[in-house]
Amino acid sequence: MQTSLKLNMKHLIFLLSLVLGLAACSKVDKVTKWDSTFKDVRQLEAKNYLSKDYIWGRPFFIHYIDSCVIVYDDLGDSLFTLIDLKADNRVYRFGKRGQGKDDFLQVASFYNMQSDSLLAVYDGFGRSLVQMNINQVRRGIYKFPLVVEDTLRSVFVVLTKYHTYVGIGFYEKNMLSLYGDKIGRQYFFEYPYKDKQEKAISNRLRGMAYQGVLRSNPSMDKIVFSVTSAPIFFLYSVKKDRIIKTYDFIADYPVYKTEDDGTVRSAPMSAKNILGFVDAYATDKYVYLLYSGKSFAEAGMKAFHGSVVYKITWDAKPVCKYELDIPISTFCVSDDDSWIYAMAYQDEFHLVGFPINTKHAEKAQLDK
Repeated sequence: MQTSLKLNMKHLIFLLSLVLGLAACSKVDKVTKWDSTFKDVRQLEAKNYLSKDYIWGRPFFIHYIDSCVIVYDDLGDSLFTLIDLKADNRVYRFGKRGQGKDDFLQVASFYNMQSDSLLAVYDGFGRSLVQMNINQVRRGIYKFPLVVEDTLRSVFVVLTKYHTYVGIGFYEKNMLSLYGDKIGRQYFFEYPYKDKQEKAISNRLRGMAYQGVLRSNPSMDKIVFSVTSAPIFFLYSVKKDRIIKTYDFIADYPVYKTEDDGTVRSAPMSAKNILGFVDAYATDKYVYLLYSGKSFAEAGMKAFHGSVVYKITWDAKPVCKYELDIPISTFCVSDDDSWIYAMAYQDEFHLVGFPINTKHAEKAQLDK
């Protein structure tokens, strides 16, 4: 196995569940057919941000907010790095690991809040969603008040425009939860399955094989969920009291075993599984999907990186396929859909940007 690339937590969890001996076959036909619907294909060249001497530990994920890029780095001296793009890329480093007030255990995700300068930060180990004020960070004030505690032990929790919360986790019978003071607690959908035999696997156990990335749009009324272990993604619309699935793309299913001794549950996966959309991002207009198309057996840690980003509308119309000149591991997109910012690995991690020309060709594609 290739292990030269530094592991972040989502990669580590995936690796711990691998079973190298399982056979796997990939139906790439559906991906190829879907890929062919993207008539606008563009090659993008990376622009380096910050000095190449800037040292990253293990950058986990990246988010765009208030003309800034913020990176969660779970091995850095500071957990967060904020780069102010409008202030000559000024850098702020902050955030401590710990169990005290304003500390973090293991950050799982960033999400938008109703103000442009406010960010919701979900601590997966601490089971808490807290508020981060970017304007205060710029002034050296590092206070992170609690928004809500998650009692469901969710993997991700998203704040919505209706002051409710969407969670995704290994619930007893469902994949998504929606809860809040005015609506109580509701559950929606279940994890995918390819046949009756897989459907018979408990939802909690099956969900371990279908882990991935949950992202919401800045207006906080739509979400995308992409699966890592197979080419699968879902689009949802969030209403006041329900979640509506608006689209699903399932090109293949992961190969895995299940283990449940009553105390420990797991779903070890084949290293031959072709990884799907290893990262995703959402703006109000578009959904962006980073595609791998490689297996861990053949590519090692490079399987978690991709050099193709698909751009679609929220009603799943193809807009553009971006072919990047270097592979990336995680990315975000500016609110005006003009830049992709990403972490790229070349001996070490680097922060890069890809300019996007959003005018003539995309409008022509959408008008079809």
